[in-house]
Order: sequence, then structure tokens, then C-alpha cells
Amino acid sequence: MKNIVIVAAAMLAGFLGGILGTQLTGASRQGHPDQVIRARSFELVDEAGRAISFWGVDNENNAVLAFGSHRPRLAPAGRGGPRLGLSELRNQRASIGVIDDSPFLMLRGADGRTRVRMYLSDFGKPFLLMEDETGPRISLGTEQSDTPGPQDNDWSLAFYPEVARIGLHAEKARGQTYVQGGMFIRKDKVRYPPE
Repeated sequence: MKNIVIVAAAMLAGFLGGILGTQLTGASRQGHPDQVIRARSFELVDEAGRAISFWGVDNENNAVLAFGSHRPRLAPAGRGGPRLGLSELRNQRASIGVIDDSPFLMLRGADGRTRVRMYLSDFGKPFLLMEDETGPRISLGTEQSDTPGPQDNDWSLAFYPEVARIGLHAEKARGQTYVQGGMFIRKDKVRYPPE
């Protein structure tokens, strides 16, 4: 009987201690929630434990939020084992982040090659580039001059290899800015893909 009383008293003390601890901890957190969580990176993993999303600094030293595939890509034959981790640029199917203070968005194909790039120049001008397996095909945005600067205000939609382009050219004259449209279409055939 003495043992039953001791066990019951221990269980009751544990139960009351749990309730009291929960109440005290909950009360202190309501007024002062954790303000900062610091880490070098975060990963979201699938049911097999493979990273399918990464938030951190990748191998190219870019701050990124990157997404991968449930089907990890293997390294080309003769180059070692599988490429692991989304900090590896070629494993990122989609990434949004910052390169040298400029934001970007990149989408990559299953082969790891970039298909869509959208970013801002160092001067805050937007640019969109779409590619296929052979390289750039369409670009839209500002065109930088030979000496890039904040005054670059030429815009174009260009098709590659250089077969068509439509855009506008901006120039200053007597304190005013003027724009002029232009269009270029190549009538002769161009080999594709280029050699």
C-alpha cells in the first residue's frame, strides 16, 4: 500500500508540475516571442530525406530561395557520383535571390541549364532572357551601352540568333529626352542552331 501511495503522489506531482511549467512557459512567451532565429541555411526535405527546397547562400555565393526536384539529377558520366544538394546551382530548378545586391529569378531545365533569367541591372533596369538548349532565344528589357550607367534607356525585344529586333532608342537633346522607335528584320536565313 505504501508503494501505491508513493507512485500516485509521484504521478500527481509530475502532472501538476507539467501543467504549472506549461502555464509559466506559455505566459512568458505570449508577451515576448522569440524575435530572431539565426541559421546559415534552411532545407525542406521530402519523405526520403532529400532536400527539395533550400534557403541560404549557394555555392555561387548568392543568397537564394531555391527549389529542386523529387528526382535528383546525376552527374554526367565520368564526373563522379551524384550531384547532391540545392546549394549546387545546376540542381536548382527554380531560384529567386540576390546577386551582388541585384534581385534575380532563374528557371532551369532538367539538364541544369538556365531557360529563363529575370533580373535587374546594377542600375535597377529590368531584363528578361529566355533560352533553349542551344542558348539565348528571346530577350526583353533595357540594353546597356558600351559604358553602362543609369542613363541607359534603350529598350528592345530581340530574337536570337539576331534575326529580329524591335525597340526604342532614347537620347537627350537641349535638356529634353526623346525616344525613337526602330525595327530590324533579317530576311536571309540563318543556320540554327548556330555553330
